[in-house]
Amino acid sequence: MKRLGGTRPGELFWCRVTGRALDPGAPHAAGIWTFEDLSAHRVLKAEFTPREREIAALLVEGATSKRIGRQLSISPRTVDVYRARLMRKLGASTTAELVNRLLKG
Repeated sequence: MKRLGGTRPGELFWCRVTGRALDPGAPHAAGIWTFEDLSAHRVLKAEFTPREREIAALLVEGATSKRIGRQLSISPRTVDVYRARLMRKLGASTTAELVNRLLKG
């Protein structure tokens, strides 16, 4: 998430989001959402571009370069370039290590 105000506007932070529908018969009509700030538990170690965040999220889901490319309308080779940037930023030498570091925070 990104902070809108406070002492550090624009800062990215980790949060846990939970939501419930008020009417199970119409789940999209109204709901209650809570956002728990996890900044104290999970500190961002690297700044990612929006595209890097998209690719990182899909890598964590186990998507291949080909599938990510199709989903984001870019070539698999471009996905590989972004994956290499993520690996360099997080100091990972393999995709498995990259995913592990992304999950650990």
